[in-house]
Amino acid sequence: MKTRKGVVFFILLMGMILWAAEPALLYGAETPEGNVWDFVLDAKPFRGTLLSGPLSIYYDITSQGTGPDGQLDYIATMYYTVRLNKKKELFTFQGFSEGIYLRDFINQGNIIRNFLEIVVVPGIFPGGFNSWKFKSIGKAQFNDDNVSRAFVADIEIVVNTE
Repeated sequence: MKTRKGVVFFILLMGMILWAAEPALLYGAETPEGNVWDFVLDAKPFRGTLLSGPLSIYYDITSQGTGPDGQLDYIATMYYTVRLNKKKELFTFQGFSEGIYLRDFINQGNIIRNFLEIVVVPGIFPGGFNSWKFKSIGKAQFNDDNVSRAFVADIEIVVNTE
């Protein structure tokens, strides 16, 4: 899609980088503090239905401001799309959040988690579910053209409906 609003996703979880060194964090690279997405993942064994597919995130940069860490940061509208497979059925969900600081990984991760919990999982399991886990985020494909930033990564979630 040619419009910026049409270009979406993904995906979180998760591509918000200002300088050349920062995009490496999006690729799932480990830092001394760990992966930037570690706080949203739960890799412990969990029984349920495994869903996997791409998470796409597109950032439409709107301005600059002082981020939550007190440093100059870009402010963007974050568009995200999740496409998950469940037993040969394909489900696609889209959303967006305005006023996102590119380096505020915690807020972005929480937005994606909430989107999965409030929109995606109930959309796939309309009869209800007991719990779910964000199992993994794969290596991301990153795009940075100095006007917009985007990435796509494979994700896995597990949903318990029993």
